Amino acid sequence: MIKKNMTRGVSAGALAVLASACGHLPIAEPAFDAMAAKRAGMPNDWTVAPMTGDATAIIADYSVFGDAQLVAYVQEALENNRSLRAAIESVRQSEFALQSTRSRLFPQVNASVGASSTSDADNINFDNKAYSFSLNAGYNVDIMGDLNASIQASAAGLRSTEAVYEQTRRQIAATVARAYFTVIEQQIQLELDRKSIERQRQTFRITQTRFDAGSIARDELVLGESNLAQAEDSVIASEASVRSAVRALELALGRFPQNKLAITGTLPEPPATPPLGLPELTIRSRPDVVSAELNMIQTFANTRIAEMAPWPQLDANLALGLQNTTLNTTSDLFNFDDLAFSIGASLAQVIFDGGAVDARVKTANSQQRAALERYGQTIINAYGDIVGSLDTFNTLGSRNVALKKASDAAQEVLRLGELKYQEGSESLLNLFTVRTSAENAESLLIANRRARLEQWIVLHTALGGNPTKATPLATPASTANGKQ
Repeated sequence: MIKKNMTRGVSAGALAVLASACGHLPIAEPAFDAMAAKRAGMPNDWTVAPMTGDATAIIADYSVFGDAQLVAYVQEALENNRSLRAAIESVRQSEFALQSTRSRLFPQVNASVGASSTSDADNINFDNKAYSFSLNAGYNVDIMGDLNASIQASAAGLRSTEAVYEQTRRQIAATVARAYFTVIEQQIQLELDRKSIERQRQTFRITQTRFDAGSIARDELVLGESNLAQAEDSVIASEASVRSAVRALELALGRFPQNKLAITGTLPEPPATPPLGLPELTIRSRPDVVSAELNMIQTFANTRIAEMAPWPQLDANLALGLQNTTLNTTSDLFNFDDLAFSIGASLAQVIFDGGAVDARVKTANSQQRAALERYGQTIINAYGDIVGSLDTFNTLGSRNVALKKASDAAQEVLRLGELKYQEGSESLLNLFTVRTSAENAESLLIANRRARLEQWIVLHTALGGNPTKATPLATPASTANGKQ
């Protein structure tokens, strides 16, 4: 006797829904919403300088300094830094999460194959064999839009991790550049100290000669010895500072610190001040603002998901089964006389949950408000970073002019003082005072030049400048140890 069984569920049209609904839901993409920026009370113009260009064009790398060694080090750090590699993996995890969420747009299909053998108690021979094959397809119909909201939340989460990755890249590049210029500064300071000790030795020889001739007292000779010892100590301290700066650069490059870097660069003049566009446009190029914005969008989507939880959930399913208890040949397994299939749909809704759904909605709303406030605070902080960095950069520029004048004047005074001391018309104490003043002035000038370069990097980063022109998510390549 042929057995054929067909069961219909709640809706006879569920199969049509299953076939047509998947893959046609619009996927909302995160987009900038200026609402939070306006609520944060962002000024329409800058407080320390007028707009001087299009901030959207601030795309540059560290080649602007004209130092190939610096560019090579920045690229090495971006390839080898482990924090950056971890950030890449975070991006990939977010990509997989979005992929998993989007998979819900399609039906879930499962297949199973089974075989069994039974016998009765009187005749244990297991002659009763049964073979089965089943195919089941199910689909959750997004009638309320919660799936679309989930996709939007995952997409925002992905873009947020990409923004964090980009911010990490820029911070690493900036750290390398700052460490690089610090090494150069310390090398210059060391050379200044070495020149100072040579001058002190030359002066001490003159002092020793005069003491031996009886033209000066012993206290002046002791003063000369003290000055020479202080100069030697300065050289020792400067050598240690160079080693420390080199180790810091090696760490920034992702290397083990071994003090094996050979830095040959100089302290260049910083490039022109990057242009300032309108505050809103400028700030929107910063990865931290982008990330905060996307986190806010994500909470909006999560709120919608929570709000949809009490509404009905529609599931459609299709099942197909084949069974054969008299298998003689392989083809008998697929005998359509032994076919059973079902098609149906179910509609489920929460009736009572003790307030759990309401609590989740309130939590989501609270998280949304918190994200909105964090976004507004991020905008305020970004504005403050730019204004403060620009003000400091301009101040250092003004100081550089004044320190250059002071250093030039002090060097001239020192030149005249050394001539007078050689002629015997200047005391060693006065010469030491003049020399100390000249060396301090030159040291301050060098430090200010380094600080101005560093502040340019800080300002450039604050404005959202990119460290390289490379593809943001390029797979890091390993670099051989000992690369210079």
